[in-house]
Amino acid sequence: MARWHALWLNPALTPEIEREVNIERLVIMSRHQPVAALAHSINSGVLVAAAWPHLAHWLLLSFAAFFQAAAAWQFYEWWTHRHRRRPSAVSDRTIGRIVQWALVLGVLWGAFNTMLLATSQSAEVYLLVMMVLAGMAAGGTIMLHSIPAALFTFLAGSVAPPWILIAANDELLPGAIITFAVVYFAFLVVSARFGYQNFVEGVRLRMQNAELAYKAEAANRAKSRFLANMSHELRTPLNAIIGFAEVIHSQFKGPVGNPQYIDFARSIHESGRHLVGIINDILDLSKVEAGRVELEEDATTIMSLVDQVTVLMHHAIDDAQLNLEIAVEPGMPEVLVDSRKLNQVLINVMSNAVTFTPAGGRIRIEGRRTGDGGIAIRVTDTGIGIPEDEIKEVLKPFVQSREAERRSTQGTGLGLPLADQFMKLHGGSMTLSSERESGTTVTLYLPPYRVLQRTSVKVAG
Repeated sequence: MARWHALWLNPALTPEIEREVNIERLVIMSRHQPVAALAHSINSGVLVAAAWPHLAHWLLLSFAAFFQAAAAWQFYEWWTHRHRRRPSAVSDRTIGRIVQWALVLGVLWGAFNTMLLATSQSAEVYLLVMMVLAGMAAGGTIMLHSIPAALFTFLAGSVAPPWILIAANDELLPGAIITFAVVYFAFLVVSARFGYQNFVEGVRLRMQNAELAYKAEAANRAKSRFLANMSHELRTPLNAIIGFAEVIHSQFKGPVGNPQYIDFARSIHESGRHLVGIINDILDLSKVEAGRVELEEDATTIMSLVDQVTVLMHHAIDDAQLNLEIAVEPGMPEVLVDSRKLNQVLINVMSNAVTFTPAGGRIRIEGRRTGDGGIAIRVTDTGIGIPEDEIKEVLKPFVQSREAERRSTQGTGLGLPLADQFMKLHGGSMTLSSERESGTTVTLYLPPYRVLQRTSVKVAG
């Protein structure tokens, strides 16, 4: 079939694309089989009824039997193979058999219509034959445009003989109708050519996308391996640095001569812990993206989670001179979650709120039931806010808002993306709403199946 590619396409197809094109051809043919079978059955029945007064009945019944059998066979083939898996390869020989079948059907339809035109003197029969020919040509173009050889053999066999008869006999149809028919079929040929080009280009693009997706997946796996190895290589010396810095700062082995060295040791210790935190965040994010994180679920309460986070963030909130408000709905049921990961989510969100809220501002934590039976935890601050066009961007790794960059605010841009991924692991979600210079609200949603149906009861001791 390569010569048809060369005729209708420039440049010609590579062997890899041609193999995929053949597979897609067979898929398209299988998809159109029921429609084609119905068209053959109806057209043959209508034409046999119209030709009954003009042709020998045995001949009409022979044609009708063949076309009805062909329609039944097409429908049977579609029905028995409709759930078949997509083939891995389709040979040119298979495509050749489709071309031969199209030729046989086309020749028989052409012979039938030609005999009907030659033997009938009825204008109504002529008009009916013309309508059937036009419909068959259009249907054949739609069904066979992906196989130009099959399309042209079908059109040549079914349309050419009747129109040769019409052209040779001026009394059959006026010249204007003949001219219109020629223009119509020329239009179908041009449409088939464009359809074929679009079909092949679609196959080409799908193959390119599949190749790009494979390369992206391979690159992602390589990135995950690299991060895992680098995290190990970096954390080992960093832990040693942190440990020795803590020994110097605490003067465990005796007093340090110059007091400034104690401050240096504290700075080394804090910087080392900061780097370890960044490395852990990167490793956690790469594990989540690779689907290698499993939840260690246990039953806990929202109030318990909030208490743990506020204890950890207490000094940071005081140092930033912020006011903290807690409004957790009383009597809420327990939730089945990975407490450590949900704590990390809340810490990341709270850290952002503390970092981007000026002194004297307010942070509010709310917990409540939602209308669908889930639970929402809302963290609201009165900080610098996020422009609306950047809200989606800050959920991407290593991305910070332009305002944070302008103010040289420290951060890696990993806290919110990691929190978002951990919420998705729980089947929930994290949404942001913000207004510049007015603050940000982060809503953490847990679905109903995470909510246990018993309420937590505190027993007085």
